[in-house]
Amino acid sequence: MDDPLTQIGTVHSAFEEPADPDEMRSRESTIVVDPDYEAGLYRIEDTDHLKIVFFLHEADEPTLRGPRRYGVERGTFACRSPNRPSPIGTTTVELLERDGRQLRVSGLDAIDGTPVLDIKPYAPSLDQPDTVDEDRRTTPRGRVERAIRNRSHRELLLRTGEIHGHLCPYLALGVMAGVHAMRELGATSEGMEDLVAVVETNSCFADGVQYVTGCTFGNNALIYRDYGKTAVTLVSRDDPDDGVRIHVREREGIIERDYPEASELFERVVSEREGTPVERERLDERWAEVAFDLIERPIFDCCDVETGVSVALPEKAPIFEDAVCSDCGEQVMAPKTVERDGEQYCRGCVDVPYCHLDGRGLSRIEASESSIGHPQ
Repeated sequence: MDDPLTQIGTVHSAFEEPADPDEMRSRESTIVVDPDYEAGLYRIEDTDHLKIVFFLHEADEPTLRGPRRYGVERGTFACRSPNRPSPIGTTTVELLERDGRQLRVSGLDAIDGTPVLDIKPYAPSLDQPDTVDEDRRTTPRGRVERAIRNRSHRELLLRTGEIHGHLCPYLALGVMAGVHAMRELGATSEGMEDLVAVVETNSCFADGVQYVTGCTFGNNALIYRDYGKTAVTLVSRDDPDDGVRIHVREREGIIERDYPEASELFERVVSEREGTPVERERLDERWAEVAFDLIERPIFDCCDVETGVSVALPEKAPIFEDAVCSDCGEQVMAPKTVERDGEQYCRGCVDVPYCHLDGRGLSRIEASESSIGHPQ
């Protein structure tokens, strides 16, 4: 066919040659639209985000299959390789400012001098998959399950960050473990204990596992074994002898070896608790960068994976009757009460030990150590 493409502008960037895409997207750049097309920018500043279509003018010869970052091989049409039969790139950017024909943007992974072919407003209703509320009511985990099928690790990491509060390497590893185990078992989750995850740590890793697998403490599909290992075993109750166990090896070694700056910041800010506010902010930035870096790596770079693992599972959780504490008057599961002189009390109102889970793991707490009170 005849070449119908027209250059409508040019990228001005600090990058004169291709670099790490994440680094390029973190920097600002400018798109200068040619005078002949300035009228097409009318009211473009009403849009927060734009989709930029550009010509990969320095791309190598096209390939149909090749390694991605860290050697993960995929077909050209299943990845974002620049070496394509038609060397066209697309990126969604944030429009920071318009000054005449100049658009200052962030998020553009194009080098200096890149020809721009088209600019379109980003429209979630058109550019995102249809996820109306009615669909989410009938299939609450529809988006998660779709992301697992598509191996959309970055998307799942971002969503997991919404409940975890920050992005970090161990959260990324939990997401990776959850995705791999779910795909290995060909499993889906409805949060009804048919699929069970056994975690051996209560660290950030566990939150990644919970979000991806749908196995949580609240739906009784998450079992915590206080082994102190960054590991999870995912298993179906229908076949408890065919579980998948994923164990993160060299937990500190991975970070120290591959991300020394982030490791040093973590030691100072978190382990020693002596970091300055500036160091804390820098750690948050580097920790997120490491998380997004790890999430693209093959799981076998960081983890040992076992299949056909047998898991001894408890029976499904029973439904307990409620009782009322004779002291504080609050409802409590009947099996958790303590009987004294024919009356039932909660463990917070009588002098008995109880189990406690915090960042140190599971421990037995004597009643005299408790600081939890009850309303009077």
